[in-house]
Amino acid sequence: MLTEQFVEIIESLKSGDLFKIKQCIDQISEDNFSSLSYSSSDKRFKETIEKNYYITLSKLLASEKFEDFKQLLNYSDKLGIFIDVKRIPFRFEIISDLHLNCIQSGQSGNIFDIIKFYNDYDLFDRTFTKEELELIKNIKKDKILIANLNYLFGKVTDSLNFYSCKIMPYDLYLIFLNNSSSSALLDANFISRNYFNLSFLLKYFDRYSMYGLSIEKLGDIKSFIEVFEKKYLAARNNIDNKDLKLIEFNYGKKTHLVSVNNILKNYDKILGKKGGYNFCSLSMVLLGGIGPQGHGFTYSTPKGEVVEICSDIKENEAIIIKYKEFLREQFLIRLRKEMTYKNIDSVLIQKIIDYLLEIINKKEIINYYKKDLILKQIDSFLSKNLQSYDDLIKKISNAIKVILRPIKMKDQFKTRMYLVDENKIRSEDIAKLTSLKDKSHYDVLRERCFFQNEIKWFFQDYANEILKFGEEFL
Repeated sequence: MLTEQFVEIIESLKSGDLFKIKQCIDQISEDNFSSLSYSSSDKRFKETIEKNYYITLSKLLASEKFEDFKQLLNYSDKLGIFIDVKRIPFRFEIISDLHLNCIQSGQSGNIFDIIKFYNDYDLFDRTFTKEELELIKNIKKDKILIANLNYLFGKVTDSLNFYSCKIMPYDLYLIFLNNSSSSALLDANFISRNYFNLSFLLKYFDRYSMYGLSIEKLGDIKSFIEVFEKKYLAARNNIDNKDLKLIEFNYGKKTHLVSVNNILKNYDKILGKKGGYNFCSLSMVLLGGIGPQGHGFTYSTPKGEVVEICSDIKENEAIIIKYKEFLREQFLIRLRKEMTYKNIDSVLIQKIIDYLLEIINKKEIINYYKKDLILKQIDSFLSKNLQSYDDLIKKISNAIKVILRPIKMKDQFKTRMYLVDENKIRSEDIAKLTSLKDKSHYDVLRERCFFQNEIKWFFQDYANEILKFGEEFL
């Protein structure tokens, strides 16, 4: 009987169908594999089960079925298998292929989800030589790298360090070789202009786009601070906005709006004098920026850079406004006030307020993105109580727009600088509050830092091979 169950499990594992695998495993008690005395034939079946178990895990990884992979891991105890990730075939080849697919499909951001999954399940685990351990020891001296890995992936192990600095750069080299061997890429001008021009690749992250955000390196932080100090000394007796001490100056062919208080308060952090892994807010770009209306926001980086970020699309979709939000009671108080200003009947105002009190959760946050839903709900309410209400709904719509309208970018910047000045948020938290959809400026900055490290190790280990390969076609 047990032999038949072995055969069923082996066949279900070969199918890769998690539902079939689960059905077969659930038919066997948890102690069957550990308590029964196996014949030599049964032991061979058990070895075959283990082999196919690891092969199935490998297939699930290759097809990015990560949830199925996790579920199959949970069945290891029932199968009497002590998990050893080193036995999963082709795990490093698989992540290399997955990364290549991400790059070719223009979804490079997915690389971080894949690495995090591998790291969470110890799939980078490997045995190191004495020389590799010495290398890892030196890698750990790079405090910015370690902090970056920790923020992106959680636990930082020797295996993650080695993968990030040696295996992934090697994968990039293999991708480079595969692309360069394609007949479509063997045009001498193309090779000279791109693949074998080291400065092109080294400077790739000086200006690029990702997640609908444009990113540009404007220069180094020391030169930015020098320009700031000269402007501040020259203008400190005639500064706009005495509280924040706002000044404007040109840097990187752009006009910047800067809060003197923010810079002076975070001077050591910005210049990296205390070390640390910070992306402090520096300025708002008023003219010449990379945003659609010439705007942008700049940050310092742990590598001593000034980096500007802004959305590729119109501004009111580019910024999630954290400080223009209201709880239900706050919103309704303002709505009552605005409807009163617009001469709406007080009895009707009270009915609308009572209705909204019923349908809006007490702790619900009301913001710019919920105005259409609220207006639709009011429209539905009025349609059941009034025959004609076109003028009324326009007045209510205008009232809601006044309350929830998007804040201008310049006003947003001032608001955030006030919050920094009042110690309500830190300068390095500003990047976390500025987002497009589900990606903040902070996410982009730390992911950029990771890619910079990969490029650094890529050229450090393979620059000679790249140049030598290029010479064959030039």
